[in-house]
Amino acid sequence: MTVTDEAVPDAAAPPPGPAAHAVDLVKTYGKGDAVVRALDGIDIAFERGRFTAVMGPSGSGKSTLMHCMAGLDTPTSGHVFVGAEEVGTLDDAGLTRLRRDRIGFVFQSFNLVPTLTARENIHRPADLAGRWTRPGSTT
Repeated sequence: MTVTDEAVPDAAAPPPGPAAHAVDLVKTYGKGDAVVRALDGIDIAFERGRFTAVMGPSGSGKSTLMHCMAGLDTPTSGHVFVGAEEVGTLDDAGLTRLRRDRIGFVFQSFNLVPTLTARENIHRPADLAGRWTRPGSTT
């Protein structure tokens, strides 16, 4: 797995520290002789104001990493933080708020709303929460 990032222009000074980070992140699937260690002690930080690409061959742990970072899957061990908030300490309502308010996640095409543009799919959670209105919309 390869991680690259690129600076993003910034209108306001961001708070210090990474937007999200993981410490000693482990995710395993299966048991006994069939156990698969998808993530093996990953330490990673996603800096504020940067685009980051996570690349690698099929099976290298990209989707597992992103699912754990976004609170969509539970790590076997280790810690995931969004800002200073530890994702593993959140209950279902807290995870819902985190995903709705603080995490932007664009799934592969089969999980997108086909009648919406890429931008509209990205803004969909905020739109559903009543905090974003499509350009040109009166609602």
